[in-house]
Amino acid sequence: MFFLLKKILSQLFISVILEENKYLLKFCVYRGKKLISKDEKTFDKSENLLKYVKSLSDKFLFYNIAVFLNVEEQGLIPSINEKDYERFGLGKISLKYITFNNAQIYTATEHIEYFNELFEDYSGLDFLYSPFALLFYLSQNEEKNDKNILYVYKYDNILTLIVCKQSNIFYGDLKFFSQVDELEIEGIEDDLINDSEELTLDNINEALDDKIDNLDKEEVKKINDDDLDLMKLNKFNNDMELCKYIITSIEKFYNDEKYSGVFIDKIVIFEDREMSQEALEFLETETLLEIESKKNDTLELMIELMQKEVR
Repeated sequence: MFFLLKKILSQLFISVILEENKYLLKFCVYRGKKLISKDEKTFDKSENLLKYVKSLSDKFLFYNIAVFLNVEEQGLIPSINEKDYERFGLGKISLKYITFNNAQIYTATEHIEYFNELFEDYSGLDFLYSPFALLFYLSQNEEKNDKNILYVYKYDNILTLIVCKQSNIFYGDLKFFSQVDELEIEGIEDDLINDSEELTLDNINEALDDKIDNLDKEEVKKINDDDLDLMKLNKFNNDMELCKYIITSIEKFYNDEKYSGVFIDKIVIFEDREMSQEALEFLETETLLEIESKKNDTLELMIELMQKEVR
């Protein structure tokens, strides 16, 4: 009866990403395999997001809620043997493990407790997805071959890496990069900082309007051109930092005796925002590996994975 109801009634899937200053949510409503409706929202306060989750889920008998685990205290070891924990530098702090084929993903127990408690009064939490789990899922959807592939998953300031040969995992790495302002224009930064408004080029131009009444058109054009150039330079620098870390991680995989030492044949990058062509060419030149880049939507990915897990 329960299984039959699931086929007849609509099911709600909610995915959530809790960032430092903004809170992202996407929901999809399915009846069977048919998509009925979907929407995506951004909140400036976590309380507002949680209240929306509660109000939305109260309308459905069947619903699932997933959160992206964007914390630094997590990792992957290519072993399922507890005796190897110390060899991979895992101390005695309380950790929770999930097995993926021949490897284990782990995170501090306190993070699982925190997210569960956060949603406890707001319909509860069903799934907590590590970027390692999402990346492994993406890797398994790729065309099967006998190559050793470095899969890279980039979301915002988080870079996740695994080396796989089909479902066999050889290596895992995670790196958080410090957040850097996209734009810094001397003399107007303070005017652009607004708790209730997202920093965008439109906001910058609005702030500039009050500053440039006495400037001629050539001076105005130069300021706007400088803004765009600064944005491009900032993105290029960030992309290069990512590429340099990927190279460092490959060297670690090759040189550290804890790992198998197989040679990587190819790099596949899943990213929320496309890297510059110059950065990708730099990575290809430095590693002498084929690079494949694919766009990825993390909120959508979590909903897709939830559907597979509950059906």
